[in-house]
Amino acid sequence: MSDAGTITRQRLGLLIDAPAPGEENMRRDLSLLDACARGEIAGAVRLYGFDPPCLSLGRMQPLDDVDLEACARDGVDVVRRPSGGRAVLHDQEVTYSVVCRSTDPVFGGRVLEACARIHQAVAAGLEILGVRSIPRALPANLRRDAREGASVADCFARPAAHELLDERGRKLVGSAQARRAGALLQHGAVLLESPRAAAYLRSESTLTLGGVGVRELLGREVARDELVAALAAGFRRCLDQTSTPVLNTPA
Repeated sequence: MSDAGTITRQRLGLLIDAPAPGEENMRRDLSLLDACARGEIAGAVRLYGFDPPCLSLGRMQPLDDVDLEACARDGVDVVRRPSGGRAVLHDQEVTYSVVCRSTDPVFGGRVLEACARIHQAVAAGLEILGVRSIPRALPANLRRDAREGASVADCFARPAAHELLDERGRKLVGSAQARRAGALLQHGAVLLESPRAAAYLRSESTLTLGGVGVRELLGREVARDELVAALAAGFRRCLDQTSTPVLNTPA
């Protein structure tokens, strides 16, 4: 099945993919972004994982941030995302990608507006699971806040505007965005366990309250498939879809 096989020009599709290597996941997301930019599809929401575990870097992040020897030792792939942001270890988490036109009535808008809209869907999914999340308020100085965020290597070292936090201010969902020819791609990682990317990064990050996973918040074992189902329901609610999402297997 092709990446855009169930998606139309009028409606975003909801895809649940089996875990795949980092390069393949990025290829699939870029394929959807390019198809949306060409006007062939309205866009898509993908929920997926990584196999093997993978450290993804933001589009402009220096490779020098990464301890490549530690990654090789532990069998962790390294991939560069087309979106921005900082390093994320994709292991005990679920990744989402949203591709749509910047004018999409559900998830479109300017960068921070689109981010806030997409996170409403993620928050709805977390609420179904029993996790209450709070979007980080807009900082008084957006440019300074962005510079401070870019100064750390670990995505979960500090939250950006509109990213989802728990009630103690710990980051639960990371996000990054890219735009191309009137289309946008937003990546996000929803943690099952506390973040562990720091073990594979050379630079030290100054943590605020750090990150947290849904297992700790709920005080129980949460299967990856359970989190995927909850997130799918949250996105479906925002998309006003009642159909069952398509289950894709690796090519």
